[in-house]
Amino acid sequence: MFKKAVVFFWILFSFQLSFGQGIGYKDKYARGLYDKALKGLNDLKCSESLSYSQQLLEYALKENKYDMAAASYNIIGLNFEEFGDLKKSIQYYNSGVSYAKLAKNDTIENYLYNNIGNLYYFRLKDSNKGLYYYQKSYELSKKLDTPRDIAFAEINLADVYLELNELDKGKYYLQLVEKKMNNNDYEMGMSYYSLMAYYYEMRNDLVNAEKNYLKCVSDFKYQDIEYHKSHQMDIYAMVYRFYKKYNKTEKALYYLEKHDQLQDELFSKERNIEIKMAGGDIEALEYKYKVQQIETEKKIQHQKMKAANRFNKVVLWFLGFVIIFLIFIFKGFVNYRTLSKKLSDYNFQLQVAREKSEEATRLKTQFLSNVSHELRTPLYGVIGMAEILESEHKEIKKSPYFNALKFSSQYLLTLINDVLNVYKIEDNNIEFNYENINIREEIGHIKESMNVIAKSNKNEIIVSIADDVPQFIKTDLTRFSQILINLVSNALKFTKKGKVTLSLSLENKDNNVFLKLEVKDTGIGIPEEYLDKIFEKFVQVDVNLQEQYKGTGLGLSIVKRLVELFKGSISVESKIREGSKFTVLFPHIPADEIVISEQIKENSNSKLQNLNILVVEDNKINQMVTQKLLEKNGHNFQIAENGLEALLLVEENKFDVILMDINMPVMNGIEASIKIRNLGIKTPIIALTASDKENILKEILEKKNGLTDVLVKPFEYADLENVISRYI
Repeated sequence: MFKKAVVFFWILFSFQLSFGQGIGYKDKYARGLYDKALKGLNDLKCSESLSYSQQLLEYALKENKYDMAAASYNIIGLNFEEFGDLKKSIQYYNSGVSYAKLAKNDTIENYLYNNIGNLYYFRLKDSNKGLYYYQKSYELSKKLDTPRDIAFAEINLADVYLELNELDKGKYYLQLVEKKMNNNDYEMGMSYYSLMAYYYEMRNDLVNAEKNYLKCVSDFKYQDIEYHKSHQMDIYAMVYRFYKKYNKTEKALYYLEKHDQLQDELFSKERNIEIKMAGGDIEALEYKYKVQQIETEKKIQHQKMKAANRFNKVVLWFLGFVIIFLIFIFKGFVNYRTLSKKLSDYNFQLQVAREKSEEATRLKTQFLSNVSHELRTPLYGVIGMAEILESEHKEIKKSPYFNALKFSSQYLLTLINDVLNVYKIEDNNIEFNYENINIREEIGHIKESMNVIAKSNKNEIIVSIADDVPQFIKTDLTRFSQILINLVSNALKFTKKGKVTLSLSLENKDNNVFLKLEVKDTGIGIPEEYLDKIFEKFVQVDVNLQEQYKGTGLGLSIVKRLVELFKGSISVESKIREGSKFTVLFPHIPADEIVISEQIKENSNSKLQNLNILVVEDNKINQMVTQKLLEKNGHNFQIAENGLEALLLVEENKFDVILMDINMPVMNGIEASIKIRNLGIKTPIIALTASDKENILKEILEKKNGLTDVLVKPFEYADLENVISRYI
């Protein structure tokens, strides 16, 4: 069973806020030390907390202030418990109980019993002992008649009874707490709603369980202090495990990421070392004052007996300090050896963790590569066949079933690309390939490809490019197109019977020239509270306008990361029911002058026809798709089903271009391309593959695989014709 109750450990902090009432609040010096020790504990600054606790303990023992001593031992115990030395923590709590009894201070005794109960229940997982001490605390709370303390004692009892599966008893105490609830009380609210969520979860009432879990996440504002951050992290873990248990994957991943971010922030390897060293000081202090008490008693006895043996007293006093010194040295040596061994163990664990992380990264990369190929290969056949049917049977365009098929296949491709791209970008496994492009022409292609989506919602796409934008710029076309397509498709999805305007202009800023891209729509708009969240992964905006918009919630996250890799910036403005405007600034890189003239000349050439093309493809359906595309555009072709057949054909025939699949039986495309080059054949070899493009491009640039360029399936024929025209 999931140990949800660990999050309630923070009620210790709540008790400490009023603990100072028991230490003599009129003593300003003692109260000042106590407040500083408590603040250090709250901020997880153990050295600071223990330093002030030590001073308070010294003062309390010197002045025989038993309530102050009890309070000091309590904070010392809390510090040791926070960092895992539970044996010493129990020792200090029990010392605190002894002094609280001597002081006859029920308030401090109550809180100490509560903390001992917490230690046994949450830390040592001993529910029965925890229940025993919680009941002692509860009786003292009722005796003191303090409603807030009574409520927390009832929360503890409810927690234990739920853990022991005594649900009716647990619900009884929660009902008592409900009568004392104050929504402004952070600790009480979080404790109550977390337990109610767990109670409903055990009753299989998932609706009420989720409702109460989400109250913990959204209805209470965490304070920006280390102590509360650790509890916020535990809340995220609870909600993550709840969603994971009931297979709500996207929500589970969202709260897991929130948990991991806080965990990375709070984790500190140095704290265990610090607490151990500080612990040695505390123990030395205890020995010192025990010996001093003995010596003081002896001095009084000697005075009463009028003994004049001052030499013996001095010797004993000196020996006492020698013993303390030797104990201190011994403790320091033991602590040093213990710390050395633990540091060695930690280093070994870190090394193992790093190796596991590297292996996990390698496996994830391999998995994504396999998924990319296995999903895109059949999609090439589906999308290609749909285009062939549409070109050969014009009447089919009117069929709602055919249009649904085209939309679904394109939508599936978008989802696959989103998931694969976001993890590739996260791993920084992405390299930019800057090239000279005709920006107006490329934006025109993107507009044409988006028209299908626009028509489905009866939208109009308007393109506006300023006159000062040059015809050619230098950029990574794939990444630039990815940003533009994501923004435009997102705008079209959230707009009905409206307009999506794509504007491009130049802007001078800080003595630099930027390419300014704006995508503006007249759609439903984005609520103000979501504007700083929409670029996060898996975030989908609930616009409450009785519409459902499906997707992965990854598109804008990918856009933001790509813009950052371009060393650019992105911003958003939006109003509900009026629309949204996304603005992207890219550093403007002018195109190479020589390339510009060559491309202008090349664009004036007539369309390619009657080429002799070798198609190397093992998938029968994909063979059929590529064959139809080439026949439609007047090219001659031959088909080889693997790399070996291709090698035999190029030895006997002359081809203008070779279209090469990568993953094939007998001999794959990479091996075949290398062997073709070894024959001295210079024919352009274009990889048509569903595999990851980045790795293949990298090898092309390093001239390792014999390929000339790469085109990722599925693609449109215009893309194929463009890439062929570069090399013919």
